[in-house]
Amino acid sequence: MKVVVKLAKSIMENEEGMNHLWIQFTEAVHARATSAELHVQLPDGIYRSRNLNGYVENESQQSIALDLSKDTDILIEVFTQEALDCGEAIITVTLRIGENTSITQEIPLHLANEDEMDELLLDEQVITRLKELSHGHGHSAESNPDFVVYEPRMIDSGKNAFSYLVEKYRVDY
Repeated sequence: MKVVVKLAKSIMENEEGMNHLWIQFTEAVHARATSAELHVQLPDGIYRSRNLNGYVENESQQSIALDLSKDTDILIEVFTQEALDCGEAIITVTLRIGENTSITQEIPLHLANEDEMDELLLDEQVITRLKELSHGHGHSAESNPDFVVYEPRMIDSGKNAFSYLVEKYRVDY
């Protein structure tokens, strides 16, 4: 039985850094049980948002309830809020299936200062999955009718008194 865990990048900026953790459940895990609970333990100074799939989490974000008959993966954004010491950090992911079975995996994350970010290599599979979820093509969008995606609206910068401001400050998605 195995859980595949990937980071979008193995290196993250130690101050105002952001990364994405992608956890995939193999067929052996699906065959073992239908329900499970996922725990993500982060090092001090690294935080996470609610999972991007929209799965149910407890109030303190300590565990995520999963239905392994439908849920094949989970994507979580991790980030820093203040400057941390550079070096290695370990993210621990534990999948609990029933009372007696658990799978634990440790994922190394290198915290670096901004100057070292030139060495950045992105995992394109994680980026592709992130884009699928953000555009509503993920599994949770199909299974959760309350999930709504709003596409950014493109504004035509026609000629008016403030056109120069639109051209100067506009950010296209």
